[in-house]
Amino acid sequence: MNETTATVPHITTTPENCYYEQPAMTNIRFWLVTVFGSTVSFISIMNNVLLFYVFISRKHHRTNHNVYLMLLAFFDIFVSTAYILLMSVNVLIDYLISPVLMQMWYSYMVPMITISHVAMTSSSFLIVCASFERYCLTVNSRFLPFAQNNRKLIAGFAILFGVISKGTMCLEFEVSSNNNNRGEKLTSLYFHFRYRNFVTVFAPFFILAYFNIRIVKALTKHTKLTVCQLAGNALANARSATRTLVMVVCCYLVSNIISVALTIWEHLDKESLLTHYSNMYAIAVDLVSLLTTSACACRLPIYLACQASLRQEIKEVLSTVFCCCKQKVRVKNATSFFARSSLQTFNDSLQCYDPIMEQVSRESPFSWFALISLQTAS
Repeated sequence: MNETTATVPHITTTPENCYYEQPAMTNIRFWLVTVFGSTVSFISIMNNVLLFYVFISRKHHRTNHNVYLMLLAFFDIFVSTAYILLMSVNVLIDYLISPVLMQMWYSYMVPMITISHVAMTSSSFLIVCASFERYCLTVNSRFLPFAQNNRKLIAGFAILFGVISKGTMCLEFEVSSNNNNRGEKLTSLYFHFRYRNFVTVFAPFFILAYFNIRIVKALTKHTKLTVCQLAGNALANARSATRTLVMVVCCYLVSNIISVALTIWEHLDKESLLTHYSNMYAIAVDLVSLLTTSACACRLPIYLACQASLRQEIKEVLSTVFCCCKQKVRVKNATSFFARSSLQTFNDSLQCYDPIMEQVSRESPFSWFALISLQTAS
């Protein structure tokens, strides 16, 4: 899920390396990643599916600033799903020491890592784009009309930039019987640690920190805002949207602090991480991925707390879903009740005819014809 989990471009399969030893702290990592992390990821998937449906099903969300949040919810679904398939299953393999699970994991590991990194990077760039628009709105920048009139184009470039930055990861993994190809490995690591870490880790983190600080300062000092020219509900909606994005950015910054610290440490002295602090490094890597999917899960509570209009729309969607479920249950219960009533009526009618059948069977050898005659007469 994070950058450190995909830094090995060669996987050896020589017979002398077939022995497998369970890593240290596997029990702790099992409860942290496989149990707790999978639960958080499942909640995140459900939350973001709901958010994406609300955003995509209403036209005004597709044309205003919420287009970034709609795409963010879409990519968060992939990030949370990838956490379960990559991190949780990987730790489960160590916990169970299962060769079958390991073969399954390696069969989808490369494309899933690529998809997850593209999704995370695109999400970071989308948050940067949304923050830029809020920043322009807050300081009344001359770039505000461009940012508001070209949201879809800007979002498209953000996603394209994410695909370009991380889309080639699927080509950097190779299953081989030796590690003699040092030239390709060094080139990959150079691209990995220079371009990718700067563009996808450091740049979004510090740009968002800058935008957030400027926005918060402007709001606390009552700077002259463009939204002050608005009135009534428009002013309230603009302020709630700004608060929402500030909270989303704060959540992103908190979830990426450990990632930035680890990346800096890897640049300075990665050998000490792998030798002297290997246990701490493993837990830190797990925390980076867990915080990332936790940030995805926190988006829905943030939206509910900051935007009253969006909260009402989500409430309406949930009410519709629950009403449909209740209606289906009622129809099912009514059908069952009708079936039981019909069966009971049929049984009662048979009980009423039992004495008649006994009488007819005693008096006439043609009991069935007599029974039909009696029924017709009655």
